[in-house]
Amino acid sequence: MRVLVSGAGVAGLTCAYWLRAAGHTPVVVERAAPGPQGGYGIDLSGSGYDVAGRMGILDRLAARQLRVDSVALVDAADRITARLDRPLAEKMLRGPYLGLMHSTLEEVLATTVEDTVEIRHRQSIGTLRQNDDDVLVAFADGTRERFDVVVGADGVHSHTRALAFGPEPRWARRLGFSMACYPVPDVAGCTDVRAHYTEPGRQTVLYPTDTVGTSVALFLYRSQRHGSIPRTERVARLRAAYRGAGWHTPELLAHAPAELFLDELTQIELPAWHRGRVVLIGDACGALTLSSAQGASVAMAGGYLLAAALAAHPGAHTDAFAAYQARVRPYVAERQRRARRFTRGLVPATRAGRRAQRVLTRLVLRDAAAPLLRFGFGDVGSILPNPSHYPKERQR
Repeated sequence: MRVLVSGAGVAGLTCAYWLRAAGHTPVVVERAAPGPQGGYGIDLSGSGYDVAGRMGILDRLAARQLRVDSVALVDAADRITARLDRPLAEKMLRGPYLGLMHSTLEEVLATTVEDTVEIRHRQSIGTLRQNDDDVLVAFADGTRERFDVVVGADGVHSHTRALAFGPEPRWARRLGFSMACYPVPDVAGCTDVRAHYTEPGRQTVLYPTDTVGTSVALFLYRSQRHGSIPRTERVARLRAAYRGAGWHTPELLAHAPAELFLDELTQIELPAWHRGRVVLIGDACGALTLSSAQGASVAMAGGYLLAAALAAHPGAHTDAFAAYQARVRPYVAERQRRARRFTRGLVPATRAGRRAQRVLTRLVLRDAAAPLLRFGFGDVGSILPNPSHYPKERQR
């Protein structure tokens, strides 16, 4: 089959790799220019770790982990009030994990497929016209081509989804929070931890990247629905939301670039993930938000399992789509429920809630509470067949 994959992110590149491995001909289109896109950190665990192992890229990823050995909750004076170290995190997640920049994972995936998969940057879908035999795609540059199947892997604000399923507001669940992030210079005393400083209604997060001298500042705060904010207005909006904030927040805000990433935390909930010859993967059909810590892993698992379903149902794309959805969607729905619950507790709205959070975290961030942590936030099990957590070549 000739398959168009819209989006050269984690989900799209993973899917293209496994489609090519199954003998199909994937073509990936990406509206952005080549180069890193995601300027934030991720955790790769569970299903995502397994897929990376089966692709043989774990060693390359492990060599570029974030310079983080623990997650620390801090107060305004930089005192650590609670800590989640790596051994406890692995107990909570029921296995190993990698802390990475999102851009690192995308870069490694891109170099893994670049010699075998056609990737067209600065290109996007204009319109889709489906019939019984194929999909006629008109691209933004005016060219037209036919494909057997179209895979929408273009993120939470998916254009492919809008074309095939309807406008985003029909499927978007806003969580009442906004998030912004950008790179900053390292801050003394915060070069080996992911530090979370919380005030009522807002949180500032700082963590080092894999490059000495560069960290990421992330801001998560309660907000009213605002939709897309013009890039030229985002810095002012963010500074207004954090006016009077303590800790290193003023210093970090001073480094805000003229244009930064700022968006609402949004989950996507669809009654079906496929329509005709169009199918969705990753955030396009089941965005979890960053508070799930599983977005990248589920994106990789979705790409892998869709390709596996198409291989298991040759010539029957409808059956393949249904099998893929039946396997992945219940897992995504559970992760979304947990992420909504976790986000509310992560950034309490009141001072009383903040005090309760401080007491609770001191009690639960310990080995004895690992089962409780696993229930509330940890992995809910790999959705891959025969999960291993190790690459195939290491099992021989």
